[in-house]
Amino acid sequence: MKRWQIVIGIGLILLGLFALVEVLTGIDLWGLVFPLILVGIGVLLILRPKITGRDVQVEMPILGDVRKKGAWLVGNHEIWLLVGSTRLDFTDAEFPDGVGKIKLFGFVNEVKVILPEDVGLRIETNAFVSEFRSPEGKQERILTSLSYETPGYENAEKRVQIQSLGFVSEIQVKPPLL
Repeated sequence: MKRWQIVIGIGLILLGLFALVEVLTGIDLWGLVFPLILVGIGVLLILRPKITGRDVQVEMPILGDVRKKGAWLVGNHEIWLLVGSTRLDFTDAEFPDGVGKIKLFGFVNEVKVILPEDVGLRIETNAFVSEFRSPEGKQERILTSLSYETPGYENAEKRVQIQSLGFVSEIQVKPPLL
């Protein structure tokens, strides 16, 4: 399923639900919800980096793409996207002692992970619709969580945990290009 199809489909469903509630009850939900969404996003943009602490790197591009490649430090990250894609290339990444933790929050989030053989990966996603693809196969879930762990994760010297929370989450794991 393509990201643009999901975004358009969800948008049409939400607009239809708001219109249906207004016709049935006379209550203009859009007039109530839209200002609350704007206030919530503003509060989140101001407070989130302060709440997480100094050891967590927070990125909030809201719309767009996040790219991590080359010699980047895999530590504690939070990435907030309304709609966008995240590409995490662990080929030349520097790993701290312990486990790198990356949390992804977004309404519609497409995640591509480039994973060398010497890196252990654990993924957990909670979304209304989740799709996961790896060299081992494909999994799809609706209204349930999805988990994946590379073989030998616990014994790997380089490890990373990725948590994704959103409405639609599409995650693809593939080996680096030679």
